[in-house]
Formats: sequence, structure tokens, C-alpha cells
Amino acid sequence: MTNFLFDLLSNLALLAIVSLACRLYNRFGSGAPLSGPAIFIMLALIACVLDGLLTFVVFADAQSRYGQFVRPTSFVQRAGAYALAIVIAFSWHRLSARRRALKNARDKAIVIRTSPYSESRLRM
Repeated sequence: MTNFLFDLLSNLALLAIVSLACRLYNRFGSGAPLSGPAIFIMLALIACVLDGLLTFVVFADAQSRYGQFVRPTSFVQRAGAYALAIVIAFSWHRLSARRRALKNARDKAIVIRTSPYSESRLRM
């Protein structure tokens, strides 16, 4: 359980670093905007595939030396940490996209003054 929590925390730290780097690039860069959670999802999927290859192909030949890393249960724990971090990143990506769309919809509304004290907003 400790290894799972450590793997999950390290994956979430990587998610925060990638999101921060993408946010800085989007703020100061002039190219197309980058999505930190989407980039993290791709990195985590690649890392999970490479972890599986190392576990079942490379370390499997040297079980006497790398016995603790070869066990399928340890790979399942690491894969579970990758999967949970991907789910968190995907949820974060969806929530931020929904919040951004809602903000853009509010900005693009027609404002009609209904009385001196109130106004109505019609979405476009």
C-alpha cells in the first residue's frame, strides 16, 4: 500500500509540474495553447507501457537480481497508480474545459436591461 501511495503522489506531482509548465508556456508563449492534463495523460500512458515492458521483458530475465520489481502484483500496483492519476487528470481536464466554456458563454451573452436595477443575459 505504501508503494501505491508513493507512486500515486509522484504521479500527481508530475501532473502538477506538467500543468504548471503548460500554463507558463500558454501565458508567455506565442504558439498554440497546450493542455497540461492532456500531455500528462499521454506521458502516463507511455510510462505505463514502458513499465510493463521493463517488468515482464527486461527484469524477467534477471529474477535473482531484480526479484522485487518482477512480481506481477507490484506491476499491478504501479499500473493502478498510473490509472488513478490518469482518471484524476482527465477529470481535471473536463472540469477546466467546462468552466472555460461557461465563462466564454457568459462573456458572449446579449445583455438586456429589464429595469433600472436588473438585466437579463441571453446566451448566443
